[in-house]
Amino acid sequence: MQQEMFTNPILDGCADPDVIWHDGVCYLYATNTDRKEDQEKGFKVYSSTDLVHWTDRGMALRAADSWGEDQFWAPDIVYVDGLFYLSYSVEEHLCIATSASPLGPFVQKEKKPLHEDVKEIDSHFFQDKDGTWYLYFVRFFESNQIWGAQMTEDRMGIREETLTQLLIPDTPWECNQWPVNEAPYMIYHNDLYYLTYSGSHCLSNYGSGYAVSDSPLGPFTKYEGNPILRSNDRVHGVGHHCITSSPDGKQMFIIYHRHYDLTKMNPRRLCVDTLHFEPQQSGPDILVVDGPTTKPQAVPVFRP
Repeated sequence: MQQEMFTNPILDGCADPDVIWHDGVCYLYATNTDRKEDQEKGFKVYSSTDLVHWTDRGMALRAADSWGEDQFWAPDIVYVDGLFYLSYSVEEHLCIATSASPLGPFVQKEKKPLHEDVKEIDSHFFQDKDGTWYLYFVRFFESNQIWGAQMTEDRMGIREETLTQLLIPDTPWECNQWPVNEAPYMIYHNDLYYLTYSGSHCLSNYGSGYAVSDSPLGPFTKYEGNPILRSNDRVHGVGHHCITSSPDGKQMFIIYHRHYDLTKMNPRRLCVDTLHFEPQQSGPDILVVDGPTTKPQAVPVFRP
């Protein structure tokens, strides 16, 4: 039987993706970038079994069930003890909603942002090996900066005394049009913490890199070979990714957005490529993205 092929992009009208596997199905949440005036505000959810073919499953979170009315961006999803937690930004403030189903409805029991007096976006949950939960996110100063903190036991807030500045844009590839470190996504590998992120203004020559630490709150050292995912003469604005593994844990995938084409940003489009670690004789393993691709490749097949 001939292997089915696909070519990026895989889904239009979406940006800033995150996914979660649950009972053999992958669910995707993203920023809606169609920008239609009559479009319902909030987040849709899509489902797939191969990371390529996605089915629209309707609204997972509606604005009426959340603090804020507009600018619903960058959702991040986790599942803990029978409950799904959706962290996201709305009107440049962070919110957390919950649901008993990956399809929603996600609802904020108490409609308020994480911090009423501080603008924050691009949140990401991470559970350390000892069970401690962390939240990573972006704050605005004279640049977009990545911060992190331990979460409260109910995963609905942060322990303010642990709040730590982790990354600031300090290399040329991160400073096109505006100094930006954003879209944090953490993975743990060989006793090290790899904090992946995006750099430069999203309208510019956007890309993604990573930094490494032996602690979830740093200090972090940026990889000298950054960016590991970069725009080129065929694909522009690649970045703000999530990372997932195949259900058997043998393959790693990066899902990211790109601009609609070389001249127009929206509606942005999602892409999926593989990534892997390359062992080194000394120093941390190198994280390598096999992309951005523009040629046909095999649709992943995940066996039950």
